[in-house]
Parts: sequence; C-alpha cells; structure tokens
Amino acid sequence: MRKNIITLAGPPCSGKSTAGKILSVSLQAEFIDIDCLIETETERTIEWIFSHRGEQAFRVIEKRILHRVIRGNTCRTVIALGGGTLLDRDSRQLVESKTILFTLFASVETLWTRNNAVRPLAQDPVMLKNLMKERKAHYLSLGNPVNTENKTPDQLAELIRREALPLLSPEDLPS
Repeated sequence: MRKNIITLAGPPCSGKSTAGKILSVSLQAEFIDIDCLIETETERTIEWIFSHRGEQAFRVIEKRILHRVIRGNTCRTVIALGGGTLLDRDSRQLVESKTILFTLFASVETLWTRNNAVRPLAQDPVMLKNLMKERKAHYLSLGNPVNTENKTPDQLAELIRREALPLLSPEDLPS
C-alpha cells in the first residue's frame, strides 16, 4: 500500500528537522516538525514542558498532536518526529501503518557536535551517550535506517527522497 506521509525518526540531532525541511521542498510536500508544533500549540518550549511538567506530560501532548496530524492528513507531508516519539506503542503502530518511516542515525560524537545543548534529554555529552545506550535497541528496531554520518542535509534529503519515491502514492508524486 502506498502512502502520502513520510516520517523521520531517530535520536536528537540526527538531522530529522533539517533534512525534513529540505525533503519537503523537493517533494512539494507540507513539512511538520512535531516538536515545533507542540511549542506552538502549548505556547511553551519543549525544555519548559520537561522541566515544569515532566517527560510523561510531554509525551501525552506529543502523542495527542501526532495522532491528530496523521489521522487528519490529506496531502503529501514530511513529519519530523521527536527523538522519543515512537517509544509509545500506539504512536509507533500508527506511524508504521500510516506512513513511510525512515530512521536517521549517527555516532554519539557526531550527534553531540550537532547539538545546541537545549535538548532536555541531551544537555551534555554524558546525557546523550546514556540516552543512546538506553534507546539503541529501540532505534535499531525501526524501519528504513539511514546513516547521516558525513552527509550534508541536502545529501540526506536526496537519499531519503530516492528511497521514498517508489513508496509514495502516485497522486502524491511531485510533478
């Protein structure tokens, strides 16, 4: 079954948002960054939600918004997921059944060099290393792995575009 949504999963700083924006332009698709949408709808930063309400409250908001976005989708869309979005079984099942999922990854060292240190679960190299250790099996279990190591955002977007084109609904192919 062909689909009209591409989702990008992976750890923080793997390139989901940056490559996703470029990919959406090349596919003439809408781009949605789930973390940005959460911040817009809650009028709070991700960091604020984590520090004042906790990760569990954040995950509830994230799940609600993700499910609404995917179920309400009617056009070609690229969605950048948060690093922990698919830890939720219901969200993972929805994404795997309704979207074309690509999982971005890179070494911890590369992820850290890309980090702006405002990620609530990756504020320093030790936190990021521990997070990757905790989630390694999870990320490895997700579909269509894409190594972002030594790739520019443009190269990454083009690689994903080539892989996704045969899987997109025919009416959703760029002209």
